[in-house]
Amino acid sequence: MTRILLSVMLSFTFLSAYLQQDPEAKKILDKVSEKTRVYTTIQVNFNLAIDDRKEKTSSESEGAIMMKGGKYRLETGNNLVIFDGKTMWSIALDIKEVIITEPDMEDDDFISNPAKIFTWYNRDFKYRYVQQVTQGGISMHEIDLFPNNLDQPYSRIKVLISEKDLLLHSVKSVGKDGIDYTVELTNYILDKAINDDMFFFNPEKYKKFELIDMRF
Repeated sequence: MTRILLSVMLSFTFLSAYLQQDPEAKKILDKVSEKTRVYTTIQVNFNLAIDDRKEKTSSESEGAIMMKGGKYRLETGNNLVIFDGKTMWSIALDIKEVIITEPDMEDDDFISNPAKIFTWYNRDFKYRYVQQVTQGGISMHEIDLFPNNLDQPYSRIKVLISEKDLLLHSVKSVGKDGIDYTVELTNYILDKAINDDMFFFNPEKYKKFELIDMRF
């Protein structure tokens, strides 16, 4: 589930070879990126909704992300991911298993760096401004993004950005296979001091867990 959540952010498909960059969309996205880079820490809750249009089924899960520089901590359900800037510990609490890796920070998979959620659009994407919408009484910018990669399994990505504070509100991918993923971000806490211990894996806490070291 964690892998699904994080890979959603960057894996999308190009729709139109003739779509041009929309100056209005770029202006807003640039502001979001610039504003986000100023924050020393970001904490945000998320809700992941998975909708299968073919089977007419849906599911939801909740979690939270904590980021500080190149470090992060992600919690969702029975899964905890800790990254100290080099090494990642993916902890499955229900089956008492810890997988240790050193992810490629250039990888487009969002799990390698959750901070990419705020800046990924600048990399090989085309985008257009769709409209202003209101959700929960909040005015939002709606923007569609279309990557240049023809081989991805998604047809497009739709983002909603708060007009007032330029914070990313939601990201939705529309799957070619009929499965859509929507990540909604809530309860932002910005620039709050976070102890570095939050990004440290303490083996003493996981003595009864099986450690699987995948580092080469």
